[in-house]
Amino acid sequence: MYKIYLKQAWALLKENKLLSGVSIFGTALAICMIMVIVIVWQMRTANYSPEDYRDRMMYVSDTRASYKENESYNDCYFLASRVVKDCFYPLRSAEKVGMAYHGVQRLAAVADHTVEFKCDVTFTDAAFWNIFNFRFLSGKPYGEEEVQSGIMDAVVSESVARRLYGTTEVVGRTVEISYVPYTIRAVVRDVSLLAESAYGDVWLPYTTDNSLYDNGSDRLVGGFRCYILASSSADFDAIHSEAEANIARLNESQSTHLLKIGGGPDTHLGDLAREDAFSEPNVRELVMKYVIIVLVLLLIPAINMSGITQSRMRKRMAEIGVRKAFGATRSELLTQVLYENLLQTLLGGVLGLFFSYASVLLLSDWLLDTGTASMGIGRTFVNAEMMFNPLIFLYAFLACLALNLLSAGIPAWRASRMRIISALNENVH
Repeated sequence: MYKIYLKQAWALLKENKLLSGVSIFGTALAICMIMVIVIVWQMRTANYSPEDYRDRMMYVSDTRASYKENESYNDCYFLASRVVKDCFYPLRSAEKVGMAYHGVQRLAAVADHTVEFKCDVTFTDAAFWNIFNFRFLSGKPYGEEEVQSGIMDAVVSESVARRLYGTTEVVGRTVEISYVPYTIRAVVRDVSLLAESAYGDVWLPYTTDNSLYDNGSDRLVGGFRCYILASSSADFDAIHSEAEANIARLNESQSTHLLKIGGGPDTHLGDLAREDAFSEPNVRELVMKYVIIVLVLLLIPAINMSGITQSRMRKRMAEIGVRKAFGATRSELLTQVLYENLLQTLLGGVLGLFFSYASVLLLSDWLLDTGTASMGIGRTFVNAEMMFNPLIFLYAFLACLALNLLSAGIPAWRASRMRIISALNENVH
């Protein structure tokens, strides 16, 4: 039976090639717009290297320090390193806690300065390398003892290594960062600007630059982001409660200032939704924005295509009347129309998925723009792991089914309810 439906659907497509082409192209554009939104959402929220543990991550970034006597005055920025050490390093509920100082542009050069260029430098602690899953081409990262000793070692990206020496075999060689020599100890695969928390061209121990950290000072705000890796998402509440208690203890010891983190630490979605340090991020609102956009992009083309389906149904009223006269049930007629329309929708869906991939690749800098992208020198590239995710294909298929049901469901339902005489006379009520 279903083979007959497919043959009939194919015959209908060839019967009016212009109308079929318009329908398929309209479906393709609708699926393309929906899938672009889905792919962008997936790339921002799913686990991708080196941020392989987004579903278990918590973040502390936007913070504010206010006077105890006058809380209307606020100093807003990231965290001071001592706050990370005092409030977050001791978290017993967390698996790992690390910190990093992003957004620093420095000049990278070989020793004789025959090659030099600007690069994005990220200063980190040792735990950073256990929280993010970098792909090491050679060497290994620096450890806790090396960080504490202030070792002048650097981890560089693949592209930086090639620009400096024309190869990735550079472990043991020297790179100058703003005229300060460092020994390259490891090379990692390039990191896209999409991985905001792990991104960098060169990674250095934060102890190699005294201007960045505040050992022994009373500052509460600084330039560090804190990254917390939980054993599972079930530990988020415990981590949150423990962090709040630690911050409360810190504030009690302060003579003039109070530290507030606006409801943090945040989950990955919370970090995306956060706007400032004054209020908690509204994750529900962020998700609803994406849901509403997808629904609008789904409903508008569905309404337009239902008109095309309805016009086709008018031409087939006599056929439907004959089938009903010979005992075809409403469910059989409804199934046939939906099944026939599904072929058209799937053809449009495949074309739309291709369009969506092309759009994301060509417009990645715009569609996948991040806060880091506005400051960084690097690029927002996507790889096969990000693009060809089984979930994306599943979402595309579900979008096709939904569009098929919305565009063909009402015309098919009306046709199945037609009286035999009315259908034979080709009168639509």
